[in-house]
Amino acid sequence: MNQTTQSGNGSNVVVTGVSSGIGQETARCLAQKGYRVFGSVRKRADGKPLEDELGDKFHTLVFDVCDKDSLERSSDIVSEIVKDDGINAIVNNAGLALFGPIELLDDDAFEHIIKVNLLGTRFVTNAFLPLLRIGNREDQRSKIINISSLSGIFNTPMNGAYCISKHAMESLGEIYRRELFGEHIDVVSIRSGPIQSEIWRKNIDSTNAYEGTVYEKMAKKTHKIMEHAKKSALPPSVIAELALDIIEGRKKKLSYHIGEGARISQILSSSLMPKRWADKLIHNALNKKNQNTQ
Repeated sequence: MNQTTQSGNGSNVVVTGVSSGIGQETARCLAQKGYRVFGSVRKRADGKPLEDELGDKFHTLVFDVCDKDSLERSSDIVSEIVKDDGINAIVNNAGLALFGPIELLDDDAFEHIIKVNLLGTRFVTNAFLPLLRIGNREDQRSKIINISSLSGIFNTPMNGAYCISKHAMESLGEIYRRELFGEHIDVVSIRSGPIQSEIWRKNIDSTNAYEGTVYEKMAKKTHKIMEHAKKSALPPSVIAELALDIIEGRKKKLSYHIGEGARISQILSSSLMPKRWADKLIHNALNKKNQNTQ
């Protein structure tokens, strides 16, 4: 383990979705830098590895981001521990992805993605915002960090549910930022491309579900793109270290674009790019003939 430095000594942070991936690495990174981290999982056993590794620098919170009752209980637990120190940052990381064409997605599954990625972010932020106000300091602003995605600025076929939820998350974050501006609480968005995480591994093989539909060719091509993205995905430590820099004030932008596809996503979503040009480019990329196909 890296030697712990005390840059975050006396500071408290809430991180959602710490059972794996970005959330787990962010909790680890912050705790190793001296922060006391409250990390959420849906099953208590999922927090045990971080408890064993990080000791009293990590506290497991058991809640579903969409369950207001469990969120209220968790905020009470945190309040009892931090007392008048409050918390200094919220990292909204918990989220889900869902592959498939908008027309054919199961309605309940679509609604669940919106609920977790959008409403869950709001529920968590509201639950811990009173503690964030207490922890706000003149010398270091409190931070709300939303782990968004390049899909939050750039719409892609077969990824509609995720794109819609992340676009809405971007809007939510901007509204919070403007409503909290006078309280000197920053809201920052991290828009990442492919990151080594379970979120996409769970979806990468679901392309087979669309064989025999009008979306079959698009699904197969998207599968190849996802396979490539998996190979080139960045480690979650990249996001964790960026979150640390944001919390400690070394990074002061309101949004960060990270990973493969960051530049092209910004270009294609820019107001300078005619929408029909972007439509055609995306269509051609997903429907061109595969030379290896017999």
